[in-house]
Amino acid sequence: MDNNQKISVCKIPRIDELISSADEGAQVTKSFEVFASLHSIIDNFKVNNGGMLLMNRDTNKTDAFLKNTGIWEGEFTNYVNQAEGITQQGKIIIETEFRNGIVIQRNIFVRPDGTRSDYVGIARMRIEGNKLLWDGETEEDLNTGAKIRNHSFEGFVTDDQIYIFETYDEVLPNGVVERRRNTTHYYFLSETEAIMTANVYVNDELLVFASAKLRKIK
Repeated sequence: MDNNQKISVCKIPRIDELISSADEGAQVTKSFEVFASLHSIIDNFKVNNGGMLLMNRDTNKTDAFLKNTGIWEGEFTNYVNQAEGITQQGKIIIETEFRNGIVIQRNIFVRPDGTRSDYVGIARMRIEGNKLLWDGETEEDLNTGAKIRNHSFEGFVTDDQIYIFETYDEVLPNGVVERRRNTTHYYFLSETEAIMTANVYVNDELLVFASAKLRKIK
Protein backbone atom coordinates (compact mmCIF):
# COMPACT_ATOMS: atom_id res chain seq x y z
CA MET A 1 0.00 0.00 0.00
CA ASP A 2 1.25 3.46 -0.89
CA ASN A 3 2.20 5.36 2.27
CA ASN A 4 0.51 8.47 0.84
CA GLN A 5 -2.78 6.76 0.16
CA LYS A 6 -5.75 8.48 1.79
CA ILE A 7 -7.55 6.24 4.24
CA SER A 8 -10.45 6.60 6.62
CA VAL A 9 -9.98 7.71 10.18
CA CYS A 10 -9.72 4.83 12.61
CA LYS A 11 -11.26 5.98 15.88
CA ILE A 12 -9.85 3.02 17.75
CA PRO A 13 -12.25 1.54 18.51
CA ARG A 14 -15.22 3.41 17.02
CA ILE A 15 -17.39 1.91 19.72
CA ASP A 16 -19.99 4.67 19.57
CA GLU A 17 -21.08 3.37 16.16
CA LEU A 18 -22.58 0.42 18.00
CA ILE A 19 -25.15 2.74 19.54
CA SER A 20 -27.05 2.85 16.26
CA SER A 21 -26.10 -0.62 15.01
CA ALA A 22 -26.72 -2.68 18.15
CA ASP A 23 -29.25 -5.49 17.84
CA GLU A 24 -32.56 -4.91 19.67
CA GLY A 25 -31.94 -8.07 21.61
CA ALA A 26 -28.61 -6.86 22.93
CA GLN A 27 -28.19 -7.04 26.65
CA VAL A 28 -28.84 -3.53 27.98
CA THR A 29 -28.67 -2.64 31.65
CA LYS A 30 -28.38 0.46 33.79
CA SER A 31 -25.11 -0.51 35.41
CA PHE A 32 -21.52 -0.79 34.22
CA GLU A 33 -18.55 -2.66 35.62
CA VAL A 34 -15.02 -2.30 34.30
CA PHE A 35 -13.29 -5.64 33.69
CA ALA A 36 -10.19 -5.03 35.75
CA SER A 37 -8.52 -2.47 37.92
CA LEU A 38 -5.34 -0.99 36.50
CA HIS A 39 -4.09 0.38 39.83
CA SER A 40 -0.99 -1.85 39.74
CA ILE A 41 0.23 -0.56 36.38
CA ILE A 42 2.53 1.95 38.00
CA ASP A 43 4.63 -0.94 39.32
CA ASN A 44 5.74 -1.64 35.76
CA PHE A 45 7.36 1.78 35.30
CA LYS A 46 10.67 3.22 36.41
CA VAL A 47 11.15 6.97 36.44
CA ASN A 48 14.56 8.58 36.67
CA ASN A 49 15.39 11.87 38.34
CA GLY A 50 14.84 13.76 35.10
CA GLY A 51 11.28 12.56 34.87
CA MET A 52 11.93 10.44 31.77
CA LEU A 53 9.92 7.25 31.38
CA LEU A 54 12.06 4.12 31.25
CA MET A 55 10.89 0.75 30.00
CA ASN A 56 11.43 -2.52 31.79
CA ARG A 57 13.58 -4.56 29.40
CA ASP A 58 12.77 -7.95 30.93
CA THR A 59 10.00 -8.59 28.41
CA ASN A 60 8.14 -6.74 25.71
CA LYS A 61 4.54 -7.83 25.57
CA THR A 62 3.44 -5.05 23.23
CA ASP A 63 5.59 -6.42 20.40
CA ALA A 64 3.29 -9.43 20.29
CA PHE A 65 0.46 -7.05 19.39
CA LEU A 66 2.19 -4.43 17.25
CA LYS A 67 4.89 -6.36 15.42
CA ASN A 68 3.05 -9.56 14.55
CA THR A 69 0.24 -10.43 12.20
CA GLY A 70 -2.50 -11.89 14.37
CA ILE A 71 -6.08 -11.89 15.60
CA TRP A 72 -7.21 -10.80 19.06
CA GLU A 73 -10.76 -11.00 20.36
CA GLY A 74 -12.78 -10.67 23.53
CA GLU A 75 -16.07 -9.72 25.11
CA PHE A 76 -16.53 -6.00 25.63
CA THR A 77 -18.83 -3.79 27.67
CA ASN A 78 -19.86 -0.46 26.23
CA TYR A 79 -21.40 2.30 28.38
CA VAL A 80 -23.39 4.93 26.47
CA ASN A 81 -23.92 8.23 28.26
CA GLN A 82 -27.48 8.65 27.03
CA ALA A 83 -30.94 8.04 28.49
CA GLU A 84 -29.57 7.95 32.06
CA GLY A 85 -26.92 5.46 31.00
CA ILE A 86 -27.11 2.40 28.76
CA THR A 87 -24.77 -0.58 28.82
CA GLN A 88 -24.28 -2.72 25.73
CA GLN A 89 -22.31 -5.92 25.39
CA GLY A 90 -20.81 -7.77 22.46
CA LYS A 91 -17.50 -8.98 21.09
CA ILE A 92 -14.63 -7.12 19.47
CA ILE A 93 -12.24 -8.72 16.97
CA ILE A 94 -8.94 -6.95 16.33
CA GLU A 95 -6.92 -8.01 13.30
CA THR A 96 -3.33 -6.77 13.17
CA GLU A 97 -0.85 -6.86 10.31
CA PHE A 98 2.78 -5.76 10.49
CA ARG A 99 4.84 -5.11 7.37
CA ASN A 100 7.70 -2.77 6.51
CA GLY A 101 7.47 -1.06 9.89
CA ILE A 102 3.76 -0.27 9.45
CA VAL A 103 1.00 -1.57 11.73
CA ILE A 104 -2.39 -2.06 10.08
CA GLN A 105 -5.23 -2.63 12.54
CA ARG A 106 -8.86 -3.51 11.84
CA ASN A 107 -11.55 -3.45 14.54
CA ILE A 108 -14.64 -5.56 13.93
CA PHE A 109 -17.65 -5.54 16.26
CA VAL A 110 -19.98 -8.49 16.80
CA ARG A 111 -23.43 -8.22 18.36
CA PRO A 112 -24.64 -10.70 21.01
CA ASP A 113 -26.66 -12.57 18.35
CA GLY A 114 -23.46 -13.22 16.38
CA THR A 115 -24.04 -10.74 13.57
CA ARG A 116 -21.30 -8.27 12.71
CA SER A 117 -21.66 -4.51 12.67
CA ASP A 118 -21.20 -2.94 9.24
CA TYR A 119 -18.63 -0.56 10.72
CA VAL A 120 -14.97 -1.57 10.50
CA GLY A 121 -12.44 0.70 12.18
CA ILE A 122 -9.13 0.83 10.29
CA ALA A 123 -5.84 2.29 11.47
CA ARG A 124 -2.53 2.50 9.66
CA MET A 125 0.28 3.42 12.07
CA ARG A 126 4.05 3.58 12.00
CA ILE A 127 6.34 2.89 14.93
CA GLU A 128 8.98 5.50 15.74
CA GLY A 129 10.89 4.61 18.89
CA ASN A 130 8.33 4.41 21.68
CA LYS A 131 5.72 6.36 19.68
CA LEU A 132 2.88 5.33 17.39
CA LEU A 133 2.11 7.86 14.66
CA TRP A 134 -0.58 7.89 12.00
CA ASP A 135 0.70 6.86 8.57
CA GLY A 136 -0.86 8.62 5.60
CA GLU A 137 -3.58 11.26 5.41
CA THR A 138 -7.05 11.27 6.93
CA GLU A 139 -9.75 13.18 5.09
CA GLU A 140 -12.87 11.04 5.27
CA ASP A 141 -14.48 8.29 7.29
CA LEU A 142 -15.37 5.78 4.59
CA ASN A 143 -17.87 4.08 6.90
CA THR A 144 -20.04 7.15 7.45
CA GLY A 145 -19.09 9.57 4.68
CA ALA A 146 -18.19 12.23 7.24
CA LYS A 147 -15.29 14.54 6.41
CA ILE A 148 -12.35 14.62 8.82
CA ARG A 149 -10.43 17.80 9.61
CA ASN A 150 -7.59 18.69 11.98
CA HIS A 151 -6.74 15.07 12.67
CA SER A 152 -4.17 14.48 15.41
CA PHE A 153 -3.01 11.02 16.49
CA GLU A 154 -0.29 10.02 18.94
CA GLY A 155 0.40 6.75 20.68
CA PHE A 156 2.83 5.93 23.50
CA VAL A 157 4.32 2.45 23.81
CA THR A 158 6.04 0.75 26.75
CA ASP A 159 6.88 -2.91 27.27
CA ASP A 160 3.38 -3.72 28.49
CA GLN A 161 1.17 -0.75 27.62
CA ILE A 162 -0.09 1.22 24.63
CA TYR A 163 -1.87 4.54 25.12
CA ILE A 164 -3.42 6.33 22.13
CA PHE A 165 -4.77 9.88 22.09
CA GLU A 166 -6.67 11.12 19.04
CA THR A 167 -8.54 14.33 18.23
CA TYR A 168 -10.28 15.57 15.09
CA ASP A 169 -13.24 17.52 13.78
CA GLU A 170 -15.89 15.40 12.10
CA VAL A 171 -18.04 17.16 9.51
CA LEU A 172 -21.30 15.24 9.22
CA PRO A 173 -23.19 15.00 5.90
CA ASN A 174 -25.69 17.61 7.17
CA GLY A 175 -22.84 20.09 7.75
CA VAL A 176 -22.76 19.83 11.54
CA VAL A 177 -19.21 19.81 12.94
CA GLU A 178 -18.42 17.66 15.97
CA ARG A 179 -15.20 17.97 17.94
CA ARG A 180 -14.13 14.47 18.89
CA ARG A 181 -11.56 13.22 21.35
CA ASN A 182 -10.77 9.53 21.79
CA THR A 183 -8.38 7.62 24.00
CA THR A 184 -7.56 3.92 23.96
CA HIS A 185 -5.44 2.18 26.58
CA TYR A 186 -4.10 -1.37 26.31
CA TYR A 187 -2.50 -3.09 29.30
CA PHE A 188 -0.87 -6.40 28.35
CA LEU A 189 -0.99 -9.11 31.01
CA SER A 190 1.09 -11.38 28.78
CA GLU A 191 1.97 -11.79 25.12
CA THR A 192 -1.46 -13.31 24.51
CA GLU A 193 -3.78 -11.42 26.88
CA ALA A 194 -4.62 -7.74 27.37
CA ILE A 195 -7.10 -5.38 28.98
CA MET A 196 -8.37 -2.58 26.74
CA THR A 197 -10.25 0.52 27.86
CA ALA A 198 -11.48 3.35 25.66
CA ASN A 199 -13.57 6.51 25.73
CA VAL A 200 -15.12 8.90 23.24
CA TYR A 201 -15.90 12.58 23.87
CA VAL A 202 -17.99 14.71 21.51
CA ASN A 203 -17.87 18.48 21.94
CA ASP A 204 -16.16 17.91 25.31
CA GLU A 205 -18.99 15.72 26.62
CA LEU A 206 -18.57 12.02 27.36
CA LEU A 207 -20.38 9.84 24.83
CA VAL A 208 -18.98 6.36 25.45
CA PHE A 209 -16.55 4.50 27.65
CA ALA A 210 -15.81 0.82 27.27
CA SER A 211 -13.62 -2.07 28.32
CA ALA A 212 -12.66 -5.46 26.93
CA LYS A 213 -10.47 -8.37 27.91
CA LEU A 214 -8.60 -9.49 24.79
CA ARG A 215 -6.93 -12.79 24.02
CA LYS A 216 -4.75 -13.59 21.04
CA ILE A 217 -6.34 -16.48 19.17
CA LYS A 218 -4.10 -16.59 16.10
